[in-house]
Amino acid sequence: MIQRIQTLLLLVAVICFVAACFMPVGHITSHDTYYRITPWVLKVDISDGKIIHPTYFIGMLQALLAIISFIAIFLYKKRTVQSKFCTAAIIVNFILIITMLWVYPNHVFPKITYLSGAEVEYSLWTLLSIVPLICLYFANKFIIRDEKMVRAADRLR
Repeated sequence: MIQRIQTLLLLVAVICFVAACFMPVGHITSHDTYYRITPWVLKVDISDGKIIHPTYFIGMLQALLAIISFIAIFLYKKRTVQSKFCTAAIIVNFILIITMLWVYPNHVFPKITYLSGAEVEYSLWTLLSIVPLICLYFANKFIIRDEKMVRAADRLR
């Protein structure tokens, strides 16, 4: 049935991933200039700021996670496949978090000459990539629990 608790958890994950695609990841302060990190680009923090470096990998991972979680909602009749989708989403979400919090700030941005030694400040919207991780984990636990209950009921017949 589609009104199970795991469906609600997967829906929360989808909403968080879609919202995170449009929210800033953080800001970089370098000398006298402020730069905004979004899931798609690093740009100067003004209305039509110059794009400094593409960060589209973050946006693509968030969009992919939204799609995987959305598809998993409608796989409620195939719980094992739904569980595999949740597990894949959890792994991709770890990759997203590592990319956002470690790879870009420590390995990509320092290679840009005028960003070396700059300070990175993450926004609260970055938590929108951690909340779905928790939702996906618990959704997967409830899916596995349902599968065990169905198998136990089939044994009793």
